[in-house]
Amino acid sequence: MTQATRVRHVEPSVAGVADYAARRFAGLVGSTTAELHIAVSGGSVATKVLPALVAAVEDAGLDWQRVHVWFADERFVPTGHDDRNVVAVAEELKGAKGFEQARLHATLASDSGESLDDAAVAYEAELRALVPPADGVPGGVPSLDLVLLGAGGDGHTASLFPGRPGLETGSALVASIRDSPKPPPERVTLTLPAIRAAARVWAVVTGAEKADAVRLAATEGVTAEESPLGAATGRLETLLLLDAAAAEALG
Repeated sequence: MTQATRVRHVEPSVAGVADYAARRFAGLVGSTTAELHIAVSGGSVATKVLPALVAAVEDAGLDWQRVHVWFADERFVPTGHDDRNVVAVAEELKGAKGFEQARLHATLASDSGESLDDAAVAYEAELRALVPPADGVPGGVPSLDLVLLGAGGDGHTASLFPGRPGLETGSALVASIRDSPKPPPERVTLTLPAIRAAARVWAVVTGAEKADAVRLAATEGVTAEESPLGAATGRLETLLLLDAAAAEALG
C-alpha cells in the first residue's frame, strides 16, 4: 500500500488555515455522491476547523446527509465530560445542515460499564462494520475518506505519542492508551495502520510552540517513534496545513 507524498500548505493565520481546509472539504463533499467517512480530532480541530467546515459546506449549497463523523481519538472519561472530544464536536455539528446524530460515531465512555480495552475493541468492530475497504488496501482494512488531525508541541497526533515503541507494528486499528503524558491519561485512539489506510490525511498544526515538531515531522526518514505526526500519512493525499508561526522552522 503506497503512501502519498506529503504536501505542505502555509497560511498567514489560524483562521486562514481553517478556511483553506474548509474549502477543500467542501470540494470533497461535492465531488462524490457516495457516503463519506471522516475522522476528526478534538482541540482546535473541533473548535476552529470544524465550524469552518460546516460553514463552507453550506456556502457551497451542500449538506452533511452523506457524512459519517468518527474520532481520531477520544478521552476515556464520563459521558458529557468537557474532556470528551465528542462534546465539542457534537455541539458544532448541530449547525451542520442535514447531519444526523446517528452518523456521529462516539466511543464508549468510562461510565458505560465497559473497560478501556472493551471500548477500543468495540470501536474497532464498529469501524470494520461500517467503513468499507478500498482497492489496494490489504486485509480488508476500513479506509476512511479523510482523517483530520491536530498535533502537539511534542509531535504527537491523535493519542499517539513519541517515544513509544511499536507504533508501526501490529494490526489493531484502535488502541487503548493508559498513560498519556497529556491528561487525561486513559484514551482510545486510531492506530497508524488505521490512519495510513485512509484515503486522505490532513494535519492542521498552528502556533509557534509547534514549529520544532513540524520541522521534525517534515524530515525525510523520520520514524513513528520520533514523530507520530511525521508518520501519519494517507494513501492518496497527505497534507500538512500550517499557519506561518508553525512553519517558521521549515526555512
